[in-house]
Amino acid sequence: MAAIAVAGVGMMMCISSSVAAVMMGGEEKEDPVVPSTTTGTDSGATTPAATTPAATTPAATTPAATIPPPPAPEMLPNGVYTLRGGRGSKLCADEGNRVICNRDAVGAWEKFTINKEGDKYSLRGGRNGKLCADEGDKIICNRDAVLGWEKFTVEKHGDKFSLKGGRNQKYCADDSHTVQCNRDAVLGWEKFTLTAI
Repeated sequence: MAAIAVAGVGMMMCISSSVAAVMMGGEEKEDPVVPSTTTGTDSGATTPAATTPAATTPAATTPAATIPPPPAPEMLPNGVYTLRGGRGSKLCADEGNRVICNRDAVGAWEKFTINKEGDKYSLRGGRNGKLCADEGDKIICNRDAVLGWEKFTVEKHGDKFSLKGGRNQKYCADDSHTVQCNRDAVLGWEKFTLTAI
C-alpha cells in the first residue's frame, strides 16, 4: 500500500510539473514558418506577391485667387466740358438755334454737360440747359429728352475727339457758320478738343 501511495505521489508530481510547465509557458514551441523571398521551383513554397507602392496622385492644387483687373477708366467721364472746334481752334457755344465754334473765352454758353447714354453720349448746352440734337445741317440744343438724335458717338483720336451724330451716323464738323453732322470721314475739322471744367 505504501508502494502504491509513493507511485501515486510520483505520478502526481510528474503531472503537476507538466501542468506547471504549460501554465508558465515553458513548453517548447515550434519556429514559425517564414515564407521564402527567393523564387524557386524546388519546394513549391509560395512566394508572397510582390508589392508595388500605391500609385500616388498629386494633391489637387487650388489655383491662386486671381483678382480681376480694375475696369478701364471711362474714355469720357460724365461732367461739364468745353468744346473747341477743329477748324479754327475756337470754343464752341450753344446759341440756342445752333452750336458754333467762334468764341475766345469760356462763359456759360461755352459749357456743355456730357453724360454717358449706354454706349453713346448726350450733350446738354449751356445756354438753357437743353439737350443737343443732330438735325443733319446743324446741332441745336433745344430738347427735353434723350432719343435717337440726341445721342452722339464719341471716338478718340490721339488727344482729340470726333462726334458722330445720331440722326444719320455722320461725323460732325466745325464749319464756319455752325457745327453740322454730315461727314463720312474724320479730318481736321471733324476733330474737337474736349476739356473738363
